[in-house]
Amino acid sequence: MMFDAVVVGSGAAGIATVGNILDCHESASILWIDPEFKGGRITKKYLDVSSNTKVAVFLQFAHALEPFREIVRSTPKPNAVHVLECLDTNAGCDLQYASNMLLMLTEGLKKLPNVQPLVGTVVEANLDSQSSVWAIQVQDEESSSIIHDICARKLVLCTGSSPSACDFGPAGSSLTPIHLDVALDRPSLRHELPADKAITVAVVGSSHSAIVLIINLYELATRTHPHLRIKWFCRRPLQYAVPMPDGRIVRDNTGLKGRSADFARNHLEDDKLRSSPVAQYLQKFDCSVDEDEVYRNNLPQCTHIVQAIGFTRDPLPPIRLDDRLLEKLAYDNRTGLFQDYAGRRVPGLCGAGIAFPEKVIDPAGNTEYAVGFWKFMKYLRRVVPEHWGISKDCWQEEPSSSDLLV
Repeated sequence: MMFDAVVVGSGAAGIATVGNILDCHESASILWIDPEFKGGRITKKYLDVSSNTKVAVFLQFAHALEPFREIVRSTPKPNAVHVLECLDTNAGCDLQYASNMLLMLTEGLKKLPNVQPLVGTVVEANLDSQSSVWAIQVQDEESSSIIHDICARKLVLCTGSSPSACDFGPAGSSLTPIHLDVALDRPSLRHELPADKAITVAVVGSSHSAIVLIINLYELATRTHPHLRIKWFCRRPLQYAVPMPDGRIVRDNTGLKGRSADFARNHLEDDKLRSSPVAQYLQKFDCSVDEDEVYRNNLPQCTHIVQAIGFTRDPLPPIRLDDRLLEKLAYDNRTGLFQDYAGRRVPGLCGAGIAFPEKVIDPAGNTEYAVGFWKFMKYLRRVVPEHWGISKDCWQEEPSSSDLLV
């Protein structure tokens, strides 16, 4: 089976990739591979999390491409996009609403005649350098059999990332770890922690996820878990996204926004924490100096630990060139393409999403990686036409930077 493109992954980036390919090349044949087709990690793990993205930006994503707009037009109301339109478009929302939009777009794309969904997992991809054709092996999810006869000119990896974790050595050896996915889901966290015992949860990190987690733990301590206490290990000063007069945003990708920013400013900054009711339950530790010593002295007093220190790219399937394993692939965060160990471009191999984001420079000169629904879309709208050799200058008007909260 020969395809113009094989897209791996069905999260926001995978959905946007399929949509952008079709928007550039309406008749392109696409094999879309994912073990579930359920909208990626957000749908599986983060439905209960409040977004730091305005509803208006989720709607912009849904209307960014003609294939998406046709799905919205043809899906009977009330549908997921219609529900989003009924919310306050200038505020955030629970990610469940964005997830429902992703699922709606997924189902619409899967019904297109030139998009073939395959429920499975890529186990290997090999590029023939003479023909520049990828041969891809996929394990079928239902039968567990290996499908060998898949070929494509382009292979796009939207394979995602998972929460990072580090080893705290003996100081953390006795602590019960709580996975970040569990900690960000309030019902799961409530069931994970005993309500009738004295427990102390170590929270490591200063990111948006860390602040959401602290909010969740504080709500438990003041409602259902009165014996719960929090030790917060802050690895760097809190940073906030700062809108500029020209509409651009400083620390757009790394700074706190929305509800998490409001909570941090009002309760977690040193001058506010002392007089905040949060201080009854939370103790803050500065780890910017002598980090290991801070952990050694304070982690043993904890019973549980949650790490909110970022995300790590999920493992890729073996990628081969003429049957030779490419062990050191380098991703170009400007073009969306890959290079081998010698710096040579790997033909037809592309990436996008949280695992392969665009590198950007903010107005203050900070280097960041652009992660978020609209940021994936904006990146793909630029690079996909380049990958297909198409001049695309008729994109729908973009929202102003002041509307972009992710």
